[in-house]
Amino acid sequence: MDELRKEYERLLSLQAFDEAELDYTLLETQHKPRLTQLAKLSNSVTTVFDMHLKKHIFTSPNFFALFGRDADIEGMDKNIHPDDVRFLLLNAIAAIKFIHAHKEDMTNYKFITEYRIRHASGEYIRVIEQQSLLEADKAGNPWLALSVLDLSPDQSLSKPVKSGIFSLKEKSFFSFQALLCSRNERLSPREIEILQMVRDGLLSKEISNQLCISVHTVNTHRQRILEKLDVDNSLEAVKYASVLGLLS
Repeated sequence: MDELRKEYERLLSLQAFDEAELDYTLLETQHKPRLTQLAKLSNSVTTVFDMHLKKHIFTSPNFFALFGRDADIEGMDKNIHPDDVRFLLLNAIAAIKFIHAHKEDMTNYKFITEYRIRHASGEYIRVIEQQSLLEADKAGNPWLALSVLDLSPDQSLSKPVKSGIFSLKEKSFFSFQALLCSRNERLSPREIEILQMVRDGLLSKEISNQLCISVHTVNTHRQRILEKLDVDNSLEAVKYASVLGLLS
């Protein structure tokens, strides 16, 4: 585990910033008021991580309602379910590598992770965290990262970490596991279309007729959707994809 932490810290330190070029007034005048309002309206916990200072520089007030009055955003690792810590570190390493490879285009991607963490009550809960680029520096380096944390609609605590990357441009989703294994496991536009139709109550035969494809092809797509989202059935797939923003 220590080796994974060291690799994460090493990758995080590779990006160089010119502090004189970082405009922190953007956080105070633009982002903090908007993120505080977002937290009030949606009940989502919002935080901002500074990749230059390597620490969180904003936490919405409702963070403490969820995790306790004495909660410390920089020490939240100890509250993560012990079975999830290794997977989250591996995901973080994969995410930073992805950022380094796609930094010119990071506004088009969103990282999504579902994991277990200890609530203020002392019990574990399941949350979904969505991370995206809030600000880049003048050289185009990702600088401020936004996190939006919500309770997962699936509070089954027996399930492990689920995670992936959503491409806003391509409207596709692929898992971190696929990224780590160098496999292309994107949820394709066609699969998202079929999942939207499943959400709307259409049966495979009806989807087949509307899309002019065979029922077998529809069912193959449906099975692949379950595999890529790592869920057990179509109802779970619709719930998870809805939270991730995959469905229009």
